[in-house]
Amino acid sequence: MRRILLSIACVALLAVPAAAGARGHAAVPGFLVVRDAATDGGVTGSPVVTVVVDGFVLGSVSQEGRVEIYHLSAAHGTGQATGVDVSRAGVTWHGVPGTAYSGSAFRFRAVGGVWRVVIRGSGISVYAGGHGRVTLHGSVAYPNGDGRYSLDGRGFASLPSGELTRSIGRG
Repeated sequence: MRRILLSIACVALLAVPAAAGARGHAAVPGFLVVRDAATDGGVTGSPVVTVVVDGFVLGSVSQEGRVEIYHLSAAHGTGQATGVDVSRAGVTWHGVPGTAYSGSAFRFRAVGGVWRVVIRGSGISVYAGGHGRVTLHGSVAYPNGDGRYSLDGRGFASLPSGELTRSIGRG
């Protein structure tokens, strides 16, 4: 009787991982973290961070910046910025309407759906999650003082001097 129970237990232990593998791999969301980023040219220069993601983007501008938020999907979601000294203007990217926020010491968010968020300036911090891609661009003049980034939980690195595009999430 003990042998039969032991055999059933072993078969059950081997069957659970096999059944889980047969269901396929679920898509795993990725994450981006950017701390105290800046690039050359300020709010009119190259974007420090451009995120296109099905998920969310949260961030802040501690010095001076411009954030353009475009909602690319028909799904419900919210995109906005809050702060004391923030101006707001309508913008268009490839026929998609969006909103540009500029100023200093403000926060922004784009949650729920597919978003394109373009961030210029200095003192930029960003946290994004989901599936998509990110383009990063640091300072050419001050490569060691332009901020740090981490993708999908890896260690932090200095922002690149040129454009660097990477995917976040897999599946």
